[in-house]
Order: sequence, then C-alpha cells, then structure tokens
Amino acid sequence: MVNAPKRCSRCQGALALAVLEPFSGEESGVRMSVEGLPALSCPEGHRRFLAPDFPNYLMDALLAGEPLVSVPAAAQRGVLRKRLHCASCGEALEPQPVGDVEAVRVLEVQGSSPFGVRVEVPKFRCRACGKESALPERAMLDALLKASVNGFRSARIDPN
Repeated sequence: MVNAPKRCSRCQGALALAVLEPFSGEESGVRMSVEGLPALSCPEGHRRFLAPDFPNYLMDALLAGEPLVSVPAAAQRGVLRKRLHCASCGEALEPQPVGDVEAVRVLEVQGSSPFGVRVEVPKFRCRACGKESALPERAMLDALLKASVNGFRSARIDPN
C-alpha cells in the first residue's frame, strides 16, 4: 500500500518538506530564536509542523539534560507586589535586568535536518553580593512558552 501525500488542511494542496527562514518570539524579556526549522509547506505557502506535538517536543528538548541557563534562578517573593531576590544572598534585586544570559541548542525532529534554537533570558545583578541571578524558573518557563507561541505565529505556522 502506497501512502498518499499529506494534504494542507486549509487548501488541500500537497505538503512538502521546507526549511523555514529564521524567526523569533519574545515575552517578558525572554526571547527565543529558531533557525533552519524543518516544516511542511504547500504551494500556497501554508505551513505546519512536521509532527502535531512539535511544540511539546521543543519544550521538552530545551529543558532536558543540563539547565537551560548557567545563571542560578532568582527567588520570587511577595503576594501582591512580587519582587525578585538574589539566588545567592536573598537580597532584593533591582527590577531592571543588567543583560541577558544565552542558551543555544541544536535539535532535530523525526530524523529531519538539525535546527538551532537560541534562548535569551534576562539576568539581574545583586547590589549586596554582586552575583547574578536569572528569572525564576517558573516565570522563565511561562515566558519561554509564550515566546515560542509568538515566534510560531510570526513564522505563520498553522498548528493543525
């Protein structure tokens, strides 16, 4: 039995493997950039992921193994007025970041060509001890997920 070619869910055109132009998304200072992502594309330019669960795979792959960023995560305290506190000494951090910490991963999906993902996360410097802290893990993961969605939208990738 021969497998029929996959069809676009929007125009019913034949889908073929394509490598997308670099794109990025940002949320709350967290930026995710993707370069060389393989996807399926039809002649009308509609795009979709190689696998329906690709966004889940991407997050799992980014978070697997060693920590995503090398700077320890700050603690977040407060109920109404949340503030970040130094991961080292516990002092309150200035609300403005002093730069970004970057992570780069090379990934692949279902044996496709590898693609690159770069994540930039704001970092903060403690006035008391001088050490740096990144966003709290929960806040970073939330922003990273939203940044990926914004990036997929900017690349016009249909989730279906």
